[in-house]
Amino acid sequence: MKRTSALGSPRVRTLIAVAVLILPLAAGGPGYLRSEVRTASRHQSVFAPPPSIHYNQALTRGVIKHVPSHASVAAVGTSLAEGWTRWIAYLIAPRELTDGQAKWTMVFGQTPQQAHLHPVHAWQYGADWLVER
Repeated sequence: MKRTSALGSPRVRTLIAVAVLILPLAAGGPGYLRSEVRTASRHQSVFAPPPSIHYNQALTRGVIKHVPSHASVAAVGTSLAEGWTRWIAYLIAPRELTDGQAKWTMVFGQTPQQAHLHPVHAWQYGADWLVER
């Protein structure tokens, strides 16, 4: 008759593997995540850009406040290929940032009149504007 030790049983080996591999992660994971969330919320806001990206945060908040989520937003006075405009496109999603015609337009560094726009409503954010046409 062949004798097996208690550690030789497949069930016991499975329980030991769970205890050694899974339990430390399950016990420590929630505390780690809570500390990461506290650290991130203390240092960054939703509008915090990646390093070296500078943009008009007030204008971005204005777009989110005034422009319906299904609408397109045109940009005047900038190139959509620039890093900061791509960041704005990310923040205002699901609104689509376009270089074509749209009911809503962000005007950078000039007035709506200088951009040849005839607004129904216009909100100024520093040197930039949000225009509804």
